[in-house]
Amino acid sequence: MQNKKRITIVGLGGVGGFYGGLLANKYQDSNEVEICFVARGKHLEAIKQSGLKVLSKDHEVVGHPAIATSDWKDIQDSDYIILATKGYDLSQTIQDMKAVVAEKTVIIPLLNGVEAYEQLRDVFGVSRVWQGCTYMVSRLKEPGVIDNPSGRQRILFGTDGEVSSEMKDFETILKEASVHAEATNEISKEVWEKYILVSSSAMATAYFDFSFGGVMEHHPEEMKQLITEACSIGKKKGVALSEDVVEVIMERLKAIPYESTTSMHSDFKALKEHNELGIMGGYMVKQGIVLGVETPMYKKMCTYLIVHSGDKYKGTI
Repeated sequence: MQNKKRITIVGLGGVGGFYGGLLANKYQDSNEVEICFVARGKHLEAIKQSGLKVLSKDHEVVGHPAIATSDWKDIQDSDYIILATKGYDLSQTIQDMKAVVAEKTVIIPLLNGVEAYEQLRDVFGVSRVWQGCTYMVSRLKEPGVIDNPSGRQRILFGTDGEVSSEMKDFETILKEASVHAEATNEISKEVWEKYILVSSSAMATAYFDFSFGGVMEHHPEEMKQLITEACSIGKKKGVALSEDVVEVIMERLKAIPYESTTSMHSDFKALKEHNELGIMGGYMVKQGIVLGVETPMYKKMCTYLIVHSGDKYKGTI
């Protein structure tokens, strides 16, 4: 890394804020790496005033980015953009990014689902967008403060078939900031396995108004059907999912604490204006139609949840 690398984190919520805070803390005095944040509102003001505090199990760090801004023009010439916004904000974010993404810029989306990667790839080109996913439970506790109570965290990123020297360099940057990062040449498999788990569980918890444990105890067959439909779509799209992927995901779901639930379920219970129904369910239904894969359980649950979400969600499927 002979030239100073600029890494910009967009979306400073639970995911982007956690990783952004670790990176800003590590590289705030670096001559090799520069960390920039794109945020807004009270969160941005708190970061500008006191830095971004990250709480993680039994310790905390504070990161001070080189730039914290709400204006995209302030972060020209980024080498890497870690994108951690909500999926329903993606269309506007892509429009904002067009003015600042250079030929050298690599975009790494850490959003739920797979549609974000596909949209970014179609706009910016396959060579400048890597796939990515993260495993963690973290939240924006208050402006300027991110909380990850368990301390668990992991990022996987890359492209299928190759781990380039650029990916290894980026992996090193992350690891030196105490991020548990791995560049992989099987990223589609990793991303889809996570998506199938979060998509199926989001739909079932919201539809039945149950926690993970409640769904697995009272509706295991419906859960298995959702996972089977999602796996069929992934395989039809050419993803190298294992033959026992349905059983593997069912076992992972059984291991989740009984009373835990999904963010989409929480959003429905709170009657929030925006939720991830289009990402978690609508995408599966639409891809099923395009690919000729039957998705009766997804259709049933989507139709019910659309009715309970208001007119603005009628285009979800």
